[in-house]
Amino acid sequence: MYERIVFADIEEQLVDYLAAELSELADTAEVVTRTPDPRPPRMVRVVRNDRKARLDVEDREGRRGAHLVFDRPRVVIECIDDAGQAAGLASNVRAIVAAIAPGFIGEVWCDSVEDAGGENDTDPATGTPRYSIIFDLIVRGKVLA
Repeated sequence: MYERIVFADIEEQLVDYLAAELSELADTAEVVTRTPDPRPPRMVRVVRNDRKARLDVEDREGRRGAHLVFDRPRVVIECIDDAGQAAGLASNVRAIVAAIAPGFIGEVWCDSVEDAGGENDTDPATGTPRYSIIFDLIVRGKVLA
């Protein structure tokens, strides 16, 4: 019989982790998974988006590796700052996330972080400065007891 492996909510773990790390830098950015109404002037939004193509074996051939204890979330992190400092915020967030592995993100062990790039993604509707960074993580699940 196969073991049942469960994976933690990586968005929730990253929100808590980034909020703590940014507060240590005295950064007031609010870290969220959903944009609140009203939107805060300085914000980091964490979204898991496995639909963004990785262009690797899994995506080319549609197969998973033999190590099913691993989850490979693709995470998009949007950094927004109405004062025009979104690039600086994105730079700090990028440095924090890139330094995670190997180590824990909250209660989740992260084996690897791969920076898949970033972009100046200015909001077309409002002109608000926004930078998006994409990371591929390899995290471990836990055996369901």
